[in-house]
Amino acid sequence: MTDFREIVVDACPRSNLTGTLEFAREMAKAFDARVSVASYAWPKTSMKDVLAPNVFWAEEQTRLMERMLASSRNIVDKVFGADSEQVHWCSGIGEPTAAIQAHLLTADLLITDSSDEDESVLPNPAHVALGSGVPVLRLGRSVENARFPRILVAWKDTAQARRAVHDALPLLVRAECVSVVGVGDEVSSERLDAVATHLRTHGAKAQYLHIPNTTGDACSSLLEQAGRERSDLIVTGVFGRNSLAERVFGGVTTEMLRSTEICWFMAH
Repeated sequence: MTDFREIVVDACPRSNLTGTLEFAREMAKAFDARVSVASYAWPKTSMKDVLAPNVFWAEEQTRLMERMLASSRNIVDKVFGADSEQVHWCSGIGEPTAAIQAHLLTADLLITDSSDEDESVLPNPAHVALGSGVPVLRLGRSVENARFPRILVAWKDTAQARRAVHDALPLLVRAECVSVVGVGDEVSSERLDAVATHLRTHGAKAQYLHIPNTTGDACSSLLEQAGRERSDLIVTGVFGRNSLAERVFGGVTTEMLRSTEICWFMAH
């Protein structure tokens, strides 16, 4: 991929929506991209709600979801100002992971964030990437602007890692420093060197690092290295092994979903 021309923004109701939309606005300007905004609300439910459904509760939740969607639309209009008429808006009451996937047919990138919401369900970014085939950029809790000067590529010899690197090229070639990092005996220095060389042929300022041994899990080693290098973004494939097995037994994707500080570019 050489550029992002079609960007979809996850505007499901959440506390940090303004910051996410402002980031998306700046990124769209940087890549001269068209922006679409998808906002879906679905109430969080308890076992009590499932086992003893209440018609009044359902009506109350519907009204609450409608108010939250209206608030999201107001934030979109405020952030994009006069340009908001050029932003395609789609919204509804529905489970957001599946609903957003349906709007990614021609998208080059989905932008979301790592914030939480008490009242409504938020989409799972890794499941969106898995189900749609579209790369997802999940913003961390602290992101300064739409540029990522220091990027860490978490490499493993899988199709998912290759797809992530390919889809992230528009960001990688603009970075000041790209570090291709592999952990353990599942990847060799020679393979990491080959990936870094490949990125340099595209104009990226890439180098590689092999971490041969780790006292913890691979994700912890990658995050620690990202901290040492002050990386602004981590690029990884998601669900590199069987997705069901990873959901059950865990893996880098599962651990990365729990790490909300750093920005994460993912693809499957």
